[in-house]
Amino acid sequence: MKHIEASKRIRLTRDISEADLKRSLMERLKRAFDVENVTENDKGFHVEGTTGGADNITRHARVDLNVQLIKNNEICRVMIYGHTKMARSLLITYSVLFFLVLLVGLLPGSIETSGEESGAMDAFVLLVFGIFIFYDINTKVSEPKDSLNSILESLDTEFG
Repeated sequence: MKHIEASKRIRLTRDISEADLKRSLMERLKRAFDVENVTENDKGFHVEGTTGGADNITRHARVDLNVQLIKNNEICRVMIYGHTKMARSLLITYSVLFFLVLLVGLLPGSIETSGEESGAMDAFVLLVFGIFIFYDINTKVSEPKDSLNSILESLDTEFG
């Protein structure tokens, strides 16, 4: 699980309502994430969804975000905070791939055929595969923060 936070102070160039800002922000969030649930609360609203496109087999990360819009005259502050965690489909995919690599390692001569024992080479392959899995999961869990910063920049471009 990874905590994410993004905020932007927007100086509005024209008179715009808070409802229009919220609608525009929700449109951008729905384009960036697969939004499953939006609930209103006393400070703003809560968004639940996943990352990864609709055409992907697996979802990358599950996001739970709290969004606050604070508008004072010509200045608007948008604060988004929450957390991301690895999606269940990604966990299942990597688990299956890991066990397939273990299964292939059981086949005779699968990795190192010149020696009687291939323990060191098998351990090296599993180590490299494990490092790839950790790196990829960290990258996919960190992607929503970049998306949120892009969303806030586009809001600033539209209304600022």
